[in-house]
Amino acid sequence: MFLENPTISNIISGLKELSATENSQVLLFIGEKCDIDLKVLVNSLNNENILFIGGIFPQVIHQKITSDKGIVIKKIELELVPIYFNSESEFVNKFSDYQDHKFTTAFTLIDGLSERASDQLMTLFTHLGNNVRFFGGGVGRLQSAKEGILISNEGIYQTGTMVVFLSSKTKIDAKHGWKKSVGPFIVTKSEKNLIKELNWENAFTVYQRCLKETQNISLTKESFSQHSIHFPFGIFKEERDYIVRDPFEVNNEGHITCVGNIPENSLIDILSVEEDKLREIPEKMISNCIMKTGVKPLPVLFSCISRFTHLQDRFDEELEGFNSELLKHFPESELEGALSIGEIYSSGSGYLELLNKSIVLGLAY
Repeated sequence: MFLENPTISNIISGLKELSATENSQVLLFIGEKCDIDLKVLVNSLNNENILFIGGIFPQVIHQKITSDKGIVIKKIELELVPIYFNSESEFVNKFSDYQDHKFTTAFTLIDGLSERASDQLMTLFTHLGNNVRFFGGGVGRLQSAKEGILISNEGIYQTGTMVVFLSSKTKIDAKHGWKKSVGPFIVTKSEKNLIKELNWENAFTVYQRCLKETQNISLTKESFSQHSIHFPFGIFKEERDYIVRDPFEVNNEGHITCVGNIPENSLIDILSVEEDKLREIPEKMISNCIMKTGVKPLPVLFSCISRFTHLQDRFDEELEGFNSELLKHFPESELEGALSIGEIYSSGSGYLELLNKSIVLGLAY
């Protein structure tokens, strides 16, 4: 369900239309410019005895459109109460009651702008491992200064991670459409999501020189974000696709801040978009997520906000492609999700990563 710039009354009415009960869990994806008082929203949903979690995103997705003022509402059935945590010890303490339960997928919302995001995903992977699929997106505010990026029945959170445990069958996939432009480079000095040196040189100096040589772009620190959005880093993983990292800020020392950690001694390339592969992504991802169960799936899509900014009109075409492909196979399903600050994906056979400039798609059956 999608509501454009709703009132609290609109949201409560919408939940009644969805037949949300005390046994249901509601997911709320909220556009960051939506004029909703989060404290009033939390209190109102608690007064209605509705179990919920939610996150603030740069924009939300409904079928073929995006909105920074709208709310997407999804109803799911859960056996376990979601867990919020902001440290490993907090997660371990809360998860201890759940260890005997079986579930297939950990649907995760995380503070996409936090330098601790990768550490908190490591906590999940350490304690849940390869037996679980991971799927979700990074929450956060890019433009508004309002407080709160995660909500639940317990209140409003300024940072941290929320995990929903799904026992239903799920199929998930992730793609990005980027290719090597120049590299490789060794990350000779970094600190979490801050790259200080590449090949023993200042990180900005190397990046600036490469964009001049390959794209004829005269990059300055002032114009960094204008151009870096089109040329992300890709962490090389043997026999796996790149882990894309968005460089979004450079400081006075020439150190580059990225969305997501880049470990020292990583091998990375500078990437550019792979135009001829973009059109294939919706069909391939929908196809990879199909299960012949006879059940209408619940689809959720997260696409990186910087991908949206980079692709511009081509993003509209991509979203149209996803919507059309989904309706071909499941005419009664509704494509919804959010433009996220980082994407969460692991199919259960590989390491859990916070992705950038990527799309993750999940279908729950």
